[in-house]
Amino acid sequence: MIWLAKNDEMLLSQATQARMMATNCLSSPNSAGADLKIGSIIIELSVKHAPLSDGLVLDYQDKTASNCSLTVWMNENGETIVEFRLGMAVNRLAISEYLSDPPEQLRITYSWDTIKKQALLSVEDPENGSLMQAESDNPLPFPLTLINALISQNDATSIAPRVDFLAVSDQIEPVGFIPSIAKGSPIETPFGMVPIEQLKPKDMVMTADHGPQPVRWVCSRTVPMTGLFCPLRLRAPYFGLTRDILIAPEQRIVFENDEVEYLFGEESILAEARHIANQTNVIPEASNAKNIDLYQLLFDQHQIINVAGCKMESLFIGNITDNLEVCNSTLLSELSVHEIPRHIALARPLLRSYEAMTLQVGAVH
Repeated sequence: MIWLAKNDEMLLSQATQARMMATNCLSSPNSAGADLKIGSIIIELSVKHAPLSDGLVLDYQDKTASNCSLTVWMNENGETIVEFRLGMAVNRLAISEYLSDPPEQLRITYSWDTIKKQALLSVEDPENGSLMQAESDNPLPFPLTLINALISQNDATSIAPRVDFLAVSDQIEPVGFIPSIAKGSPIETPFGMVPIEQLKPKDMVMTADHGPQPVRWVCSRTVPMTGLFCPLRLRAPYFGLTRDILIAPEQRIVFENDEVEYLFGEESILAEARHIANQTNVIPEASNAKNIDLYQLLFDQHQIINVAGCKMESLFIGNITDNLEVCNSTLLSELSVHEIPRHIALARPLLRSYEAMTLQVGAVH
């Protein structure tokens, strides 16, 4: 995997570093000659508070004999467009409108696989989990000169100020939900606390509402510790924690105290960690690590589990199998459609962002 950050810091795995040639031309296991035949570009950008008059997000122009260009932009109507030209060939994908009006931030993922003849443009609103997609069957390989231009951000490359994060991967990166509990986090089982990465399908895990329940699936993903992927640290002894743990910003935590019942008329609710970040007990992780391994557990129903003493949710997937194309672009593609449960409802009511903010001061279980 190849991760490139917009701030010129190269987030490269050791294997990728070993593939860097002396000429700074990047080679890849799926590339032959000077083309990346399979890969993804991920762009995270601020939208609501950082408008651009021309809508430009990313632009690369190579006017040499290869005549290669890559342009990503949004017009005033919210249409997201990716256009890639290589010689006389063109691959152009467009999504017609914003996921919300307007979102705070968006994540754009453009993936290509010239072997399977698939190109996919995905636009996500991480705030509400919405996802829109467009696809084509005429992908083009990315010249490594283009990848190197994105690495060096040379004169041929223009990146809009509102882009918070830019990454290139030599794999098809899944979109939609990401696992949200860091490797090493202990999960309560009938046999004691077990690190989440050691759990397997059919293992029993204690749940708050239904006692021991079998795990349907353990999903995992390695992501860079930057941009919207940057994890949050939950600090012990808050939230009932016996130790600090790291979670993804969208991980939902259970609150069930007198304040919750008074404010919201519910004995128990869920709130996303990013909405209660307060620089005291929910803080952005400051680490020299480049990447983090995240996990989550899927059950037949949405469950509340015990993670190092803190009650939080398991993976919620709703009725995603109603749209198999979207489902297959997520991590759920590892499962057959018959193995994927249908989640009818959340295990607890979920607070909206402005509601969760009222819990920030002394947010304690």
